[in-house]
Amino acid sequence: MVFMMKRIILLLLLDVAISCTVAGWLYFTRGVDAAFMTGLSIFVAFSPICLVLASPFTLYLAGRKLAELGVTVNNPDALKILADVNVVALPYNRVLTNGEYYVTDLVPSALSQAQLLTMAASAERDAENVIGRTIYDTAVSRALRLQKASDFREFNGRGVEATIERTTVRVGSPMWLKNLDVSIGANLRTRIDQLLVKGKTVLVVATGRIARGLIALKDDTSDAAKKFLGELTRNKLETLLLTSQPKKMANRIAKEFQLDNIRTDLTPEGKAREVQIFRAKGNIVAVIGTDKNDLSALINADVSFMLTGGSLKSEELNNITLDFELPTLESFLSVREIARKVVNVLKLNRRLALASWIVLVPPALLTALENPPMPIPFHPLMAVAGVMIFSALILANSLRTK
Repeated sequence: MVFMMKRIILLLLLDVAISCTVAGWLYFTRGVDAAFMTGLSIFVAFSPICLVLASPFTLYLAGRKLAELGVTVNNPDALKILADVNVVALPYNRVLTNGEYYVTDLVPSALSQAQLLTMAASAERDAENVIGRTIYDTAVSRALRLQKASDFREFNGRGVEATIERTTVRVGSPMWLKNLDVSIGANLRTRIDQLLVKGKTVLVVATGRIARGLIALKDDTSDAAKKFLGELTRNKLETLLLTSQPKKMANRIAKEFQLDNIRTDLTPEGKAREVQIFRAKGNIVAVIGTDKNDLSALINADVSFMLTGGSLKSEELNNITLDFELPTLESFLSVREIARKVVNVLKLNRRLALASWIVLVPPALLTALENPPMPIPFHPLMAVAGVMIFSALILANSLRTK
């Protein structure tokens, strides 16, 4: 939009410069009347009115149509880019799944299941991520007596850390805790692999540098998501799956959703890096996200979509404006279809705007000659009528967006 405004201002200044220059020359050669009439004709004929109308009205109509579908458009200009998108990047959890986690397995080491869940829930008491809230709610529903925690810290896409009875308790992904030099016994490592193969999300609960057990959660896959991925394939769009899940889950995810491009063990920054890599290869990438872990990827996308109802809150955006807000995953295809129609309409609008200059500017300039090769002078009203006709054609063409 800013680039468009700069171009229009530049054309307007050029219009004023040309019309004033011709009018000034005619003032000294043919008098005031010729200077005024011809200068005004050139100014009207070369004015960027048609170019101004070519885009905003079309985008306004597209925005209204999308609003009827429940889609919020924060950046109408993104519709122009969306039409050329060839890669759709999206996370696994809460996008390809139903987003309703439940605890399936408690695997303690040298303590009871109740003690393991109590320890994890106490650390997750102030967590904002959906997995942490699920663990906390599970412990509360089982009437477990939670312990007081302090120095709480949450690491997006990794886990949480808190101090309980002067001991540092961490609950997070196996990879994160491994990078912190937490010792995970052979038996627990075997169980992690078994749970991952079953498609479960696995968290390690550790005190200090020692793993005290595992908590596995399940989030059932979405049938609607499977249908959506099939539609992307039929529309010749490449899918890029970005997930914090370990690599051992990749085969299961690939088989279940028939995906080839899966990037695993990703932090929020890792997701953004993968998006940048695909863009560097010449792809136009759209990212669909739902929570804070997706924000870095969304910021680095060519076009960004946030699913409403997710855990990403407006205050977490920090004045960042995402392009679209979708009510459902499937509505992405409707937005893209409208975007393609918008681009086709805008192409014809620009051609009509160019045609207005080709038709109107030459006769206006020829009027400046002492013996113009025209049967009648090009009156300013003729220029006004011409601009009105082309403007009406542009507005009529824009209505095809509805």
